[in-house]
Amino acid sequence: MTHDETNYDLELAAQLQAAMLPESCPAECEHHRMAARNRMCGEVGGDFYDFIVLNDDQVALVLGDVVGHGVQAALVMAMIKGFLHANHANRHRPTKMVASINDLLCHLGDRTGSVTICSLIYAVLDIPSGSCFLCNAGHAPPLLIEPKSFGAVHLSQHDILLGIEPFEPTEICHTFQPGERMVLFTDGIPDAVDPAGEFFNSTRLNTVLMEYQHASADECADAVIRAVDDFRGTADPTDDETILILDRL
Repeated sequence: MTHDETNYDLELAAQLQAAMLPESCPAECEHHRMAARNRMCGEVGGDFYDFIVLNDDQVALVLGDVVGHGVQAALVMAMIKGFLHANHANRHRPTKMVASINDLLCHLGDRTGSVTICSLIYAVLDIPSGSCFLCNAGHAPPLLIEPKSFGAVHLSQHDILLGIEPFEPTEICHTFQPGERMVLFTDGIPDAVDPAGEFFNSTRLNTVLMEYQHASADECADAVIRAVDDFRGTADPTDDETILILDRL
């Protein structure tokens, strides 16, 4: 395969991967607003997110990060996305979905003789009540920002990463009150590095989130991306970056 053919295949893979991510957040969620931003550090990557409308009253929110970069991570991401949309029976049950995806990755590892690791947050939001049932498999805990808070707090701890061994996922429930905001993100954001080798870190992320506490979800997401770019300066990205924000109005 020539260099030009390789570049063409990577460009096509990037277009296909981008097409698999939602173009916009669901408009059906009464009393809620959502925003999402995603950037790959290469042509293709392992970060992904999704909004899956389950019924008139429920929507699933998904954020994941396949460990690694490039085509392998992108293929695993595509496999997980396909599974999320095909498994209709369990999509409203976070523990079942997380356990099933873990089994899928463990089986893939057994067949390939390697370990395929992924962190994942799977949440089901009940739109009328604001109740959210959430499983966190090895991912950075979601951040919860209350209307009059002076800092974001962790919404949950987490289970182990997916793809290592079978386990029983745990689930938490949080009922959002009007004015509360939940922020999900992949580690590419706090782990962004400037030319001196310093990390953007969770403290800087928290500062931006509090500065834009009363802005819209879209404005806040854009502000985080700008802050990462300003901090990184001339340094190259080292990881994919994704942020997802949910507001209860």
